[in-house]
Amino acid sequence: MRPSAKRATACRPWQLHHADHHGRTVSRRRPLTVRAWSAAVALAVGLVLAGLPGQQASAAAAALPPLPAPDSHGLDLLSWSEVPGHGGRLGEATFRTDAVYRAAGPGQPSIDPVRKPVKARVLLPADYDPAGDYPVLYLLHGGAADVGQWSEPGGGDIAETLRGTAFQGIVVMPEGGRAGWYSDWKGHTDGNFAPQWETFHIRQLLPWIDANFGTRDGRSGRAIAGASMGGLGALKYGATHSDLFSAIGSFSGGTDIRPADAQRIVDDSMWVYGASFATTGLLDGTYRVTGGTAYRMSTVFGPPSDWAAFNPVQVAGSAASYRAYDGRLALYAGTGETDVYGWNQALHQPLLDRGVTHRYCTGSGGHDMRLWVQDLRNFVDYVYGSATRACPNNWAPPAH
Repeated sequence: MRPSAKRATACRPWQLHHADHHGRTVSRRRPLTVRAWSAAVALAVGLVLAGLPGQQASAAAAALPPLPAPDSHGLDLLSWSEVPGHGGRLGEATFRTDAVYRAAGPGQPSIDPVRKPVKARVLLPADYDPAGDYPVLYLLHGGAADVGQWSEPGGGDIAETLRGTAFQGIVVMPEGGRAGWYSDWKGHTDGNFAPQWETFHIRQLLPWIDANFGTRDGRSGRAIAGASMGGLGALKYGATHSDLFSAIGSFSGGTDIRPADAQRIVDDSMWVYGASFATTGLLDGTYRVTGGTAYRMSTVFGPPSDWAAFNPVQVAGSAASYRAYDGRLALYAGTGETDVYGWNQALHQPLLDRGVTHRYCTGSGGHDMRLWVQDLRNFVDYVYGSATRACPNNWAPPAH
């Protein structure tokens, strides 16, 4: 779910954990002093620099298809370039958009210009045909990570991960902020600006993809999935945009923002990362959000009275539940990630009670990219027609 991955059973409650670029757990301690903040930022910068993509091409590579509508749907395309090492199948689009960021707060924004370049990566199928009719998987990264998490070697290695699966389509991997929580922030940073990640992903990027690639029209052609914070994002977007997606996959995802432990994770993420993404804002304190837990939660998600519309456990227990995804919803969680496992149990039960058919796989393991890539393979085979019904990672069979 989070930048501050799981709080292990043996750890004390004042410890702050976060998952690095590859899903490994790193621990920091409170109190949140200036020295501690500086150390955390130095660590974050080190992780970013270690995980940056190999030097990307500065111009569009010949192997990539031309884009018929590069500046459209609120996005101004700055570059469309090949990410080396993927046989010409992986492109990186860099945009400017009013959604990242917008001015918000009582004073002038501390950053000028407010709009910052933001990226999305697109994996095309082998022998891609621009006139084709391909399904699209929107794949969301976790907390503390960035646009490269699902594609970098040693991370998600997306082309290799999907090799031999039932999925033969386009994968879109957008930037979502190191602690963006896949939300249009209702409040603002200390620097009087706010990211609008949901607007960027849903209102801008999604129609931009359809306008520039050979996609299958309508919700039947789209699925959404993610790990950790990205799992929460997939469940959240699936709940509020069932007209756009037909399948959801959550890998060690957050499922409920109401528990104290979940709120502490969001609270900590506002101190460690705030509204930063990739290297943007990591060293700038005005990207952070100062205040108590309740204030930080409302900054990202709005008042608690609004949460029932998108908070997965609340949605699952409602009359509508996730019925639009009956038979095309999959949850994965390791029993070693104490809080995440419990949260997924809490989502699984109301889905059962409401009669929503879904896959639920659990077993030994923690908050780990090595498990998530197997979860992803299993999810696409479940959704796109494979006969397999076994869970990944030597886990238990679906509990329904």
